[in-house]
Amino acid sequence: MKFCYFYRSEAERDADSIRRIPRGGQVGVVIGDTVHRLDVPPALLRDGFEWADGAFEALARLRPGPAAGPLDSVWLGAPVIRAAQFLDFYAFEQHVKTARKLRGFDFVVPEWYEIPAYYNSNATTLFGHRQMVRFPPGEEKMDYECELACVIGRTIRDATLETARSAIAGYTILNDLSARARQRQAMAINMGPAPGKDFGSALGPVLVTKDEIGDLSALGMRAYVNGALWTDGRFGTIHYSFEQMIVYASACRTLYPGDVLGSGTVGGGCGLELGRFLKPGDVVRLEIDRIGVLENRVERAGA
Repeated sequence: MKFCYFYRSEAERDADSIRRIPRGGQVGVVIGDTVHRLDVPPALLRDGFEWADGAFEALARLRPGPAAGPLDSVWLGAPVIRAAQFLDFYAFEQHVKTARKLRGFDFVVPEWYEIPAYYNSNATTLFGHRQMVRFPPGEEKMDYECELACVIGRTIRDATLETARSAIAGYTILNDLSARARQRQAMAINMGPAPGKDFGSALGPVLVTKDEIGDLSALGMRAYVNGALWTDGRFGTIHYSFEQMIVYASACRTLYPGDVLGSGTVGGGCGLELGRFLKPGDVVRLEIDRIGVLENRVERAGA
């Protein structure tokens, strides 16, 4: 199934984006090109906004409610109400090699082949399909990153590969937008990329359950900027599986329903690798087979 979190107006969605806990949208299921509202039982949501264990499987058993309208007639938020945690991994070798070469390194450190490394990103700034995202003021190297993300469906800690697989609720598209000048300055201190990511990432348009995806390795991953193809990759080139990522991360932390794990950037999946960056007003369109299209316009804060 394909789940979404939708609003009746753009103003309603934008107002909800600045709340610490979004409450103004509705959970829906997409059937064909139509969004149907789901009447979510209170037991599936802890404190009114956190998913309970098994909630996504329970949603799939609910009878769809009345049609809210065509998918293009509603305003979509990120398809998770509020992730408690957002971990972004670094799992495509081509991207790692290229990024390191641009920083003056001609090799990948051996530790990268030993662990699926990640950083902790900002779970409070996840934007939806066709929602405008503002970069930090003055940022001159605005960038996109074409990624697949998995969403956790059950509380898990000390996972095995088998339990990790059962803990995945589904998949969605992630645009890990990056302020490269801000990121480069912070990384010179060896503190990781997070300051260049905190302003916002885009997620969506829907959460697709595992049964509708099939073979992850066959998924094509593409990015267009103002209609021009910039990225044409494939998920099967990844070095680590999502199950391996969950095993590694859950050895020192608990993962909860609704948490988001990004795959890292597919090879050739960002402007940094291509030697070109976004301009204010550009529209970035990410496509991943069997999931759909995630599109966002970018500006600088204050514009």
